[in-house]
Amino acid sequence: MDKHYGTIAYLILFVFLLALLATQPIEAQLVLVDMKVKIVKVDRGKDRLEVRVHEGGNKNVQYVEIDGSTKFSARNREVSRARAWSLLRRGMIIRVKGGFKFDLKIRAKYIYW
Repeated sequence: MDKHYGTIAYLILFVFLLALLATQPIEAQLVLVDMKVKIVKVDRGKDRLEVRVHEGGNKNVQYVEIDGSTKFSARNREVSRARAWSLLRRGMIIRVKGGFKFDLKIRAKYIYW
């Protein structure tokens, strides 16, 4: 009888831990990115840029997501987030360092021009 209660206790613990861990967001970068791109659209409302690979034959648009940890640099000087948003314009050529996420968007760690 005691063995039966032990099995049930482990099962309840497993279900509890599974429910706890299932609610945690998980994000990983699959591939590191360092690319030169041209801005197609600045979407500040969604904190992202729509870009195309500069001088590439591929016309597909990539999304570059910008979060609170993204660093900006203009002419080798660090720029604040607010200042960077005011400087980023359609048609600019920028370099993005970061990584691809599972949804194939790029999470930017560094953006510089």
